[in-house]
Amino acid sequence: MEAAVKRTAKAALGRALVRTGLWARTLQTWARRRTTLILTYHRVIEKWDDTLGYSQPGMVVTAANFERQLAVLKDDFEMVTLDALLVDQSNDTPGRRPRCAITFDDGWRDNYEVALPIVRRLRVPATIFLATDFIGTDRTFWHTRLIHLLVHGDPSRLLECPPELRSYPAPVRDGLAALARLGRAPAARDLDAFIEAVKASCDEDAIEALVSTLGRALGASEPIIPDRKFFLDWGQVREMAACGVSIASHGCSHRIMTRLPVEDARAEMVRSKAEIERRVGRQVPHFAFPNEAASPALLAAAETAGYRSVCAGGIAEGAEPRGIRLLRRLGMHEGVCGDGRSFDDSLLYYWLYRAGRR
Repeated sequence: MEAAVKRTAKAALGRALVRTGLWARTLQTWARRRTTLILTYHRVIEKWDDTLGYSQPGMVVTAANFERQLAVLKDDFEMVTLDALLVDQSNDTPGRRPRCAITFDDGWRDNYEVALPIVRRLRVPATIFLATDFIGTDRTFWHTRLIHLLVHGDPSRLLECPPELRSYPAPVRDGLAALARLGRAPAARDLDAFIEAVKASCDEDAIEALVSTLGRALGASEPIIPDRKFFLDWGQVREMAACGVSIASHGCSHRIMTRLPVEDARAEMVRSKAEIERRVGRQVPHFAFPNEAASPALLAAAETAGYRSVCAGGIAEGAEPRGIRLLRRLGMHEGVCGDGRSFDDSLLYYWLYRAGRR
């Protein structure tokens, strides 16, 4: 109920932005300041269901919602590539419209199967950041495996916490207890808070151990998702590049780089860049940190690895090295302006207005 009330209030504010002319004036201000909104998508799925492609709700948008978002954006923004942001525009005359760039993270297969036809049809440029260790493999992220395991398992078997799980931090134990009390197999959206608790309190080794332990506790082995490839193969990557999509780096392992020694992080930056350039035959000037987690030392590492721009958060303005461009992005998903069944332009206006004022 509370979420519905907030949604209604945001939609009302979005309508007021348009009705009062404030949205139009905001666009004019952004154009004058050469503002660029950079939007981040992850997965684009055909329909909204209980599994959500075994992903968190904040990573997913339906094809219909995605297409509508792009159509609205095209009406108000000049859609540009990230490459355009590397050009010195200090002497340019401000444009008639602010700019917007579309990006995808990770390298999900549905970016090729579902999103690519939409961006081509609407003639919207896009950039995709690849986690190269997953491209052309059967691997997928731990949270996809964990969601698959819990959605298809019986969490009530966890009512009595297995001894192997008692050493995990309280947020993880409490999240498992809440899932066990549901009395049914959870939908993917039920798992969002639990996944976030795991991300915040466990390192990669502890997470892998957690997935294996839960598999045993639920009577399953390592959760293999049969007959399903989640990530692109290199042929699809090359086809996307041939269609005008810019191919960029998201590292290799998708590990959070602030948790790695700087030299290990830099090694991933170098290796992923070289792999993409070898496979695609094009230069790779752009890098996006997994979860946008970065530090000044990591920005310097990205510069020495040969990148000209990085997408990162939590870095103060002006802290980046002189030779690299720091880009900030806005995460997009179904909940921005839809609920799996409908789309409300007013919610998108509200979302973008709030983001542009930060």
